[in-house]
Amino acid sequence: MDVETLIRQYVEQIRTMQLATSANDKPWACTVHYYSDKDLNFYWISTVEREHSKNIAQNPNVSAAILVHEDTPEEHYIIGISLEGKAELIGEELPGQLGQDYIKKLGRPPTLLTDIATGKNPHKFYRLKPTRLVLFDTKNLTGNPRGEWVL
Repeated sequence: MDVETLIRQYVEQIRTMQLATSANDKPWACTVHYYSDKDLNFYWISTVEREHSKNIAQNPNVSAAILVHEDTPEEHYIIGISLEGKAELIGEELPGQLGQDYIKKLGRPPTLLTDIATGKNPHKFYRLKPTRLVLFDTKNLTGNPRGEWVL
């Protein structure tokens, strides 16, 4: 399989990523649950008071890492995705079908969208638009386990 196909397959399987932000020359990393759409935009919820949210408000340039498979004694391979791009606060709503797809993938309560839209839940939606993704896959990318996809 090619790099794009593998990345799309893995991104659908996994639910969390480590998000790295920076502001005032100070880096910060955290874990967020995400949903990605067909264009590989990544969506998550957070409150505006969180460290990563404050950093994004100052500096939209972010990176993220997604661990797909960790090397184990039984399965001697590693698969991970690194990406970079721009993150932004979207607000209280996701357009179109995105909200329902977010709820379905992450197993969130059906009231989540209404609760956020009405302010009952203080979270907001964020989006990361990747510009480059790097796949490191020692199982499927034989010869050279590193594959890059620039969007």
